[in-house]
Amino acid sequence: MLVRPGTGHQSISSNGPPAFASMQPPSPTLETITYQHIQETSSKRISTLDYLRKAHEGRVYWFNTLLFNKPDLQRMPYFDSRKLARRATNYLLLGLSLPTIIDLNSSNPIEFLKTLNALLAEFESFQQMHPPDGSSSLSRGRFPQMFKRATTTGSKGRRTSSAAEIGLPMGNDSSDSKSTNGSNASVGTNSATSFPISEIDLLPGEEYTYLLTPSLPFDPDFYETFATLCDVLIDCYTRLMSLVASPRECSPSVAEMFTKADARVRKIIVQGVVKEFEDSSRAGVKGEVAGVGRVVLGGLM
Repeated sequence: MLVRPGTGHQSISSNGPPAFASMQPPSPTLETITYQHIQETSSKRISTLDYLRKAHEGRVYWFNTLLFNKPDLQRMPYFDSRKLARRATNYLLLGLSLPTIIDLNSSNPIEFLKTLNALLAEFESFQQMHPPDGSSSLSRGRFPQMFKRATTTGSKGRRTSSAAEIGLPMGNDSSDSKSTNGSNASVGTNSATSFPISEIDLLPGEEYTYLLTPSLPFDPDFYETFATLCDVLIDCYTRLMSLVASPRECSPSVAEMFTKADARVRKIIVQGVVKEFEDSSRAGVKGEVAGVGRVVLGGLM
């Protein structure tokens, strides 16, 4: 028998909607959208941090335009030696504090993001009180802090343990009082052979819960510090991606805290560094084009 095409299908769906209407894919849930956003943004930020690290190391051309080696970076107006030392110190303190968050506060994404936001907020406050254009010498803060040692004993215990955790040789309170009552010669000898016990760069009443602020015997190297900070931030995003392994972990609070933390990372690290390289690359490209123009016009004239 011959049957008209479509007759069977029409009889099946004559009493209801067409069969293909029920085969439309369901719209993604809010948890799925949040999961995709966190994974994509984290991957993008990891790539950006790795690119900035390579650009500082002179391993890549900045968006295929110019290659900045260390002498070129030192000629940038932003890379003033005095400001660079302050920036290196700030980056070092953040780099020292982040591994504690990764190792001790990463049992679940909510705890990890909450602690990370608190650390980044403290670092922003620290940068406001100690801007990059401040003094490059950490010894400037010794004189006002010498007479406030007795008033800061309440918070010294946590500070001393925090500095000891990163490998700095620290003394105890008894030895500290002995050195205070001792001769000036012995004090000078101790200060030259051991690290100071208190955070000499902090202002009165300036305390932090997650940001480690140990005293530094010298200004760190900016380029090594920046590369290491990029590595630690990459570890942070990698750990977050492992914690948020499925849409089940993506609650609205996780999405909100991730947005805040990522915005702080972009503000603290990414935006400023990208602007510095963009300004320098524009100036360099203009110089290269002007040089080519002079060569071409010189040959014609």
